[in-house]
Amino acid sequence: MKFPVIRYRRAAMMLGLAISVVATLPTASANTIVINSGSSVTFLNSGIVDGDFPAPITAAEFSAAQTGPHAAVVSSIPTGYWVPSLTNGPGAVWIGTNSNAGNASGGTGDTALYAASFTLPTNVTSASLTLYYAIDNELGYTNPGLYINGTALPNSTAIACSGNCAGDYDQQNTYTDASITALLTPGTNWIYFDAVNLGLQGGILFSADITYTPTPEPSSALLMGIGVLALAFVARRKRATLVSVGQPAA
Repeated sequence: MKFPVIRYRRAAMMLGLAISVVATLPTASANTIVINSGSSVTFLNSGIVDGDFPAPITAAEFSAAQTGPHAAVVSSIPTGYWVPSLTNGPGAVWIGTNSNAGNASGGTGDTALYAASFTLPTNVTSASLTLYYAIDNELGYTNPGLYINGTALPNSTAIACSGNCAGDYDQQNTYTDASITALLTPGTNWIYFDAVNLGLQGGILFSADITYTPTPEPSSALLMGIGVLALAFVARRKRATLVSVGQPAA
């Protein structure tokens, strides 16, 4: 006995078409935003040469860092002490609260909260941070050293500080946070650095990589849904065909 399979074949063709359309859609791929230290960075000056901000950083202080003066590109770095550049961030430059902050013969740089903005064009399904940096003296000390949109990042207090916390200025250092997804929003976001000076020269050199995967477009989700419905249609037609010819339903 021949089975009436015309409708089944038609449904299968619909399913194949839906699958082929979905397969041609561009998949959400990871993107990376690079934020380098430079004159576009703004800051809030603590006025302290030796030590951290005296209390946890407040929302008002984060806001003040956003609208504060632009960081000064350090005109002369201490040769043999400060690493001249970052291997993983060649576009970054040393910045401080003044251009003389790296002068080895009496220059000073205050502890400051630096702020840099970046823009996300969409919601994200995942995001991570990799920071390459050098600093005189410490990224965070009594307070956390890194913040995204005002929230402190884990394990960012006195990063790589050993013993007397002499400084992390003579080599490229690395900090990573595998998931900052929940801290981000579409549009403008801010990353902050509590750059702590512990006397004399003070400055920071950084390159931050924000890697994110965009949330799939609604059209992609819609076509995937069509594929699922087509599959359900095929299963229903197959069941109806088997029953119509006296076969047990699957």
